[in-house]
Order: sequence, then structure tokens, then C-alpha cells
Amino acid sequence: MKLSKLIVSVDVKNTIGNLDLDITNIHSDSRKIKEGGLFVAINGFSKNGVEFIPSAIQNGAKAIIVEPDVDIHSLKISSEIPIISVENTRKALAQTACEFYNHPSQKLKLIGVTGTKGKTTTTFMIKSILEAHGFKVRINWKYCRLY
Repeated sequence: MKLSKLIVSVDVKNTIGNLDLDITNIHSDSRKIKEGGLFVAINGFSKNGVEFIPSAIQNGAKAIIVEPDVDIHSLKISSEIPIISVENTRKALAQTACEFYNHPSQKLKLIGVTGTKGKTTTTFMIKSILEAHGFKVRINWKYCRLY
């Protein structure tokens, strides 16, 4: 997918380089980047993602997303690699992933069951009805609280 399309919903502050590149993967972990990847340099609790840009490039990153406080010119990156400065790299990672994977959450249908009593029974009744009509159903027990 073209980099310019991936960042269409991102709050871009500045760009350097050609945005007409094909991106094949997106990661914030430089070890997971493959050839043609977009690396999002996220500020962590103990490390700054900017420190891993050279590693990401070595692993095949073809574009980089950073936050505005990063001095882009001090990174000493080849002019062939576009650098995109955004207000919030975590949000940009989520937005670019949504574009890349064609907004998978929009294809989900969710049903929430709340109340004091009968949640488990109601949930299993809904599950049975939907499965009888050919729907794939998953109950997320992580968020179920039985009292």
C-alpha cells in the first residue's frame, strides 16, 4: 500500500522525502521490520524508539514516523527514506495499521450484555441463536464479570 494512503488519517506535522512508496509491513519494534516496512518510533518508558531507527533501516524499513520534538536532520538518514513527523506516534501507529489492514474493526459486530443477573444465560442464548443462523460467534470472557 502506498505510504501516502497509509497516513491519510494521521495528524502529520511535517514530511521529508517521497511518500509514493509501497509499504509492505508496519511495526514499532525494529526487530520485526521487514523489507519495505514502515517503522514507527514510539517513545517508551525506558527507551526512545528513535534509538532503534538505524536497526529498523538495516532490517528493511523504507519510511519512518517520529514525533515533532525529534531533530530529523540529526538522524543522519539517507534522503531516500521518507520521515514523517506526527503529533502522537502511538496514535499514528493505530491509524496507519487501520488503513493498512483495511479497517478490520468496522467488520465486527459487537453485542454487550449488562445487568445484575442472567448475563451468562443471555450470552449463551444469543450465541446459540446467532450460530443457528450461520454467524461465527466468540464470547470474550476476559470482560465477562459474573457476580
